[in-house]
Amino acid sequence: MLGSIRWNLVLGLTGMLLTFFFSLGNNGFVVSCIRAVYAFAAFFAAGWLLRGALQLIVASNEAERVLMAAEEARETGAHVDLRTPDDAAELGEMLKAQRDNGRPSDPAAEFRPLEPKRLFSIEGKNPEELADAVRHLARDGDN
Repeated sequence: MLGSIRWNLVLGLTGMLLTFFFSLGNNGFVVSCIRAVYAFAAFFAAGWLLRGALQLIVASNEAERVLMAAEEARETGAHVDLRTPDDAAELGEMLKAQRDNGRPSDPAAEFRPLEPKRLFSIEGKNPEELADAVRHLARDGDN
């Protein structure tokens, strides 16, 4: 709890005295005393609740500060700078070197389409053998 029980006693006594003096004019002495005792109990309990609520607020602020400090500690070293250095000058020199090596300026002039070798050829085979092979494959596919 925040503070001490003295706060509850001071608040209870203040409420008790105010209630006693305000009710003394309209009520008798005994009724005013009973109401003052009830007021003391009510103000004492209200002070207790007020101190508890203040303690929760202070504790949540402290917990928030601790969490923020832990988060900052967790983020330390987690940032990576992903920028690359500026190599524009080196790139320009490499492009000039390629151009000066005598490469043709038109790459389409030296383009040749890919001509893969055939692994086997069916030229020179008997057409009846080819037809039998196709029939055989067709029969295997039906089963």
